[in-house]
Amino acid sequence: MKKQIIAIVALLLLAAPLAAAHDPRTVAKEFSHSMMIEGAGKLTLTYKAMHWNEPAYMALKKNDQMRQRVVGSLWKNIGKLEAEFDVVIAGVKVPKGSYTFGLDFDANDNFAIVLSSGGKDTKLPLQTAGDGPLVNYLTFDFKPTDTADTFAIEGRGGKFRSSAEVKVPYLAEHDHPAEKKN
Repeated sequence: MKKQIIAIVALLLLAAPLAAAHDPRTVAKEFSHSMMIEGAGKLTLTYKAMHWNEPAYMALKKNDQMRQRVVGSLWKNIGKLEAEFDVVIAGVKVPKGSYTFGLDFDANDNFAIVLSSGGKDTKLPLQTAGDGPLVNYLTFDFKPTDTADTFAIEGRGGKFRSSAEVKVPYLAEHDHPAEKKN
C-alpha cells in the first residue's frame, strides 16, 4: 500500500509542473481520416494528435508500472475507429463496429494499436522503425498498396514510424456464381 501511495504521489509531482505550464500550442488537435469503399462503406479513424514529449517517453520506458498506468489512463483512449465493414489489421480480424482507439508500447519501442469494445481490449502489433525524422505531433494515415484488398495504416510520432497491414475481405478476389440461363 505504501509503495502505491508513493507511486501516485510521484505521478502527481511529475504531472503538476506539466499542467501548470501547459502550452495551448501543444494541446492535442482532433483529426479524422477515412477510407471509403464503394459497396462496403467507410472505415474512419478519429484521434487526438498528441504532442511528442521525449523526456516523458524515456521515463515511461524505464518504469513498467508507470507506463502501464499512463497507457491505461491516456494512450489507450486517444480516439475512435469506426468500421462499416470487416477488416483484418495486422492479421487480426476486426468485425465491423465502433471501437475506442489507442496505443500501447513497451520498453523496447514495440508499439501496438489497442481497440476496445464491450470491455474487451484487442492489441494489434505494429511494425516500427525508430530512425525517422522528428514528428512533433502524433499522426495517422491510411495508404493504398499494390494489392486491391490491402492497405496500410501508418502512425508517426517522435522518431517512430509504425504501420500495419489492413486487409479488406470485401475486396478480396472471389468467384461470382454462374448466371442462370432460362
